[in-house]
Amino acid sequence: MTAGVPTLLLLLAGAGTPHRLPHEVEAVKGLAAESGRPTSPTALEPRYLPTDTVESIVSPGERFRVHFTRQGPNAVPLTDADGNGVPDFVELVGRTYERVATFYAGLGFRLPPDDANTSQDDGGDGRFDVYLVDFALRGDGAFRQEVCLEGTTHCTGYMLQENDFTGYGYPSDAEAVETLASHEFFHAVQAAYRPDLGGIASEGTAVWATERFEPALDDLEGFTRYYMSSPDRSLLTDPTGPGVSFNYGAGLFFQFLGERFGDGVLVALLEESVRQPEARWPLLLDTCLRRDFASTFDAAFAQFATWNLGTGPRATPGGGYARGEGYAPVLTAEAGLPTSMTSVRVAAAASRLFEVPGGAPFVAATFEPDPGTDPAALHLLVAAVTDDAVLRVTRVDGPEALRAQVAAQDATRVVVAVVDGRSEGLGRYGRLCIAATGQDASCAPLQVPDAGTPDAGSPDGGSPDAGGADAGSPVEPGEDPRTPTSSGGCQTAGGPLSGALVALLLGRRLGRRRRSPAR
Repeated sequence: MTAGVPTLLLLLAGAGTPHRLPHEVEAVKGLAAESGRPTSPTALEPRYLPTDTVESIVSPGERFRVHFTRQGPNAVPLTDADGNGVPDFVELVGRTYERVATFYAGLGFRLPPDDANTSQDDGGDGRFDVYLVDFALRGDGAFRQEVCLEGTTHCTGYMLQENDFTGYGYPSDAEAVETLASHEFFHAVQAAYRPDLGGIASEGTAVWATERFEPALDDLEGFTRYYMSSPDRSLLTDPTGPGVSFNYGAGLFFQFLGERFGDGVLVALLEESVRQPEARWPLLLDTCLRRDFASTFDAAFAQFATWNLGTGPRATPGGGYARGEGYAPVLTAEAGLPTSMTSVRVAAAASRLFEVPGGAPFVAATFEPDPGTDPAALHLLVAAVTDDAVLRVTRVDGPEALRAQVAAQDATRVVVAVVDGRSEGLGRYGRLCIAATGQDASCAPLQVPDAGTPDAGSPDGGSPDAGGADAGSPVEPGEDPRTPTSSGGCQTAGGPLSGALVALLLGRRLGRRRRSPAR
């Protein structure tokens, strides 16, 4: 099968991940509510009709007031199995929001402030208000910010949520409400800190929050395709228009952060946003990682790019994401062997991925930034893969020479990724060269080794020696090859074994490994 095509076909076919559309529509998302709440005839749509009789109930934990009507297009399902006079759907909404709020508070997040002290309509009291209205398939929920109690921070607002989910395709009302409550209420949590973090941080962390609240929900799984189909798009710039789905797909980065560093890194990010109200979220995250987690944005992003090689059919239990088999595979560009590309651009906080045929004893790659370009925070990954596994990955990190190679005799393809881990800055250009054993590359010397002596201990006659110490550091797809230093920075993992011996031992072990059944 042609290199590069399988990944594209998997993305187009869905790779087992469900489709998911953005919850909010851009026309209503994040708008301050100067026009009034949906009970006002001047409110933006969706809103109640003047003829609607709007009722409300208080949730069991008394944190929320849920507003609804029984008539017209905004009517909720009227089933009332317990005969208490309140539609079951409305009670489901109240219970679910209570569960979500309790869960987020338990993770250490602050909850939205009381809205009784606002100068506008407070919905009847200081409780957080949820209005059930008809979105008519143009989104299914939105948080509307109203006022900030401390300058541009500590803000409050209210929630709009779809009234019946007719035509939305959710498996059940319970799953629909859990998805919307966990996602949209996390926007209210964000606003309780600082509401202007931008679309990628706002939607990305909300998608993470839903997954954290209930991993069985498929919101994150459905959105991963929007990031994995565009890994060359920077996480530093919010897209608009049709590209806004990328904001939701960026939830994969925040999922990585949560799995790699724990929930505390997301709490720290929001807390730091209040201490530095003018700073952009990547710089806030870098501050938190340096101070609290002995890492950096650069180190985290490089490992994120490595984890992304092992998703979909290539997910391996025990490596990388805990549920990576449900995520879309990363999109690569097809290239032949040997290949030389003289002007490869990689944006900050982004990756460029190429896929070449495997089967050679070794495949090696170099990336040479254009003259005068600062090579800091550049990384080169070379991964030997099959259709259903990542066999081994070699990674080298700038500012040293970006030259890496991987044993590829048992691989059907090799993925080469140029990664830029900066938290700010413009794109950088350079020359990428990829070649297999015995090929004469036209760009920088690759120093591809000879086939070497077969390893008699391998079942198939052995993988060849992985080459010298400058071939890069072999890593597992879910492993970070860089360990924290006492100053909070990172360094390449070393030890008494030479690079050649480490790679040889890794090749033996991975050569024997077979992919376990998907979880």
